[in-house]
Amino acid sequence: MKNKDRIRMLLHPEQYTDEQLDQMLDETNVPIPDVEEEWQQFKAKRQHHRRQSPMMRWAAIIVTVAALSGITYAAIQHFSKTSDVKEDTPTVAPQQTPEVQEAEQQEAEYSVAPIVERNDSIRKDQQFNNVELQQIMQQLSRDYGVKVVFKNEATRTLRFYLKWEANDSIQDILNRINHFEKVHLTLSEKTITIE
Repeated sequence: MKNKDRIRMLLHPEQYTDEQLDQMLDETNVPIPDVEEEWQQFKAKRQHHRRQSPMMRWAAIIVTVAALSGITYAAIQHFSKTSDVKEDTPTVAPQQTPEVQEAEQQEAEYSVAPIVERNDSIRKDQQFNNVELQQIMQQLSRDYGVKVVFKNEATRTLRFYLKWEANDSIQDILNRINHFEKVHLTLSEKTITIE
């Protein structure tokens, strides 16, 4: 039986009788491999690969270490630049639910009295994480002895991430806050006006 006939029988067995399929299977010779001979060939190939293996392992180790070093260096650079941006530029935190905002606003209305100049406090480094602008301004007022006036009441509840050091000037701090587009602060004599 020809190979073409066998292939046709395999692809369309429904077109042939059982006797024809049995005949095809009987005529098909499947060589049985010599296991011992195959094993010897496999061992010979494997021994050949083992001779080259230490060099390949060292090359793989060197490439892996170089790649990991590059990735680590890039990650360190990325995170150091990201943290510098977070410290220098104030950002607005995600909005809270209306109930929480209302409760905080009521609390703020009672706690926000006119800010009085105080020069007797000792300045120290400050860091605010997701804090309302009015609380930041209270601390700024205490540290630098200035009065704060909010011309736009909506700006009181804007939330910021902000950091300053004790030796930063008040103008430096205002400039950082002014980087944010929803608020504008000006300093005139001893009064900060927020619009």
